[in-house]
Amino acid sequence: MHRILEFYSGIGGMQYAFQLSNNSGDILAAFDINTVANSVYKHNLEKFKKKSIIQQKSIESLSISYYDSFNANVWLMSPPCQPYTRTGLHKGSSDLRAKSFLFLIDMLSKMSSPPTYILIENVKGFEESDTRNTLVTQLKNCNYNYQELFITPVQLGIPNSRLRYYMLAKKQPLILKESDRSKIFYHIPCSSYNQPLSSDLIIRPIDDFLHDDVNYEKYSVPNETLIKYGKLFDIVKPSSRRSCCFTKGYYHYVEATGSIIQLSEDLDSDKVFNKVERKGSILGQENIDLIPRLKLRYFTENEIASIMGFPKEFSFPDEITLKQRYRVLGNSINVIVVSELIKYLLSD
Repeated sequence: MHRILEFYSGIGGMQYAFQLSNNSGDILAAFDINTVANSVYKHNLEKFKKKSIIQQKSIESLSISYYDSFNANVWLMSPPCQPYTRTGLHKGSSDLRAKSFLFLIDMLSKMSSPPTYILIENVKGFEESDTRNTLVTQLKNCNYNYQELFITPVQLGIPNSRLRYYMLAKKQPLILKESDRSKIFYHIPCSSYNQPLSSDLIIRPIDDFLHDDVNYEKYSVPNETLIKYGKLFDIVKPSSRRSCCFTKGYYHYVEATGSIIQLSEDLDSDKVFNKVERKGSILGQENIDLIPRLKLRYFTENEIASIMGFPKEFSFPDEITLKQRYRVLGNSINVIVVSELIKYLLSD
């Protein structure tokens, strides 16, 4: 039985991934300071528990002896990505949001019972950061074998681009089956799902993840938004086998936050928006009327959760707003990808 600590636990993606990996173990504590994410975590994963495992405290405020007391052999974590994102300031370790992660890295050499297995998820860009260099130096000093990977859900047949950096580490003398510190892997060794990015990928259609009982009026993109920004949206159809990464800005911002769905398969959205655009600021009613025919709407929060690998029974507390739901999903992980990585990490 593995004993697991879940850092930056969010809405529980790591716990769902561990469950899906079919390994035996207990999540001993889940650390996160986000009250909204914690309420979603509790709603789904603590329904029948007498005592909460959620620790709504800053990680660096707790003592090393406190973490040692868990005697955990597995650490799972997705530290804040803002210090390393392509749209951020690239402040790396000097960013205050990296402080807790640097504390965990430093703690490895000071614990009497350090973890045997470590899994870390972050954005592409982390691999070029000073934080990554600090992490690698500490792993070497603490006698860990490690492996770095870039994996996107597309490789597992999921129609969503979400390329992420992963670090897997095992305490020596345990080894990773295809460990090579000199390169970053672009596939999951030993995974039955795995497809190299260079191959002809077999990907499921978006339609597999859409729900039938959607309130179209609630999720439709307002006509005025489409008239002004329509060409900036990434638009997919039910038959499409791709979608863009859903971020925490989905539903709030237009560009580069995730795809919207066009329910009318037979229409060409580019042609429609080109017609509207040619009319300039003075739009003829016949051109405005073209836009609703596309039947454009946002993916629902439950559809996005499904694409990200959360189980059918996953849900949100009623008090969580739609904007908050999209936000915590955008900060989460792809459960299926991480479950495959956990299988690989824990295999001996």
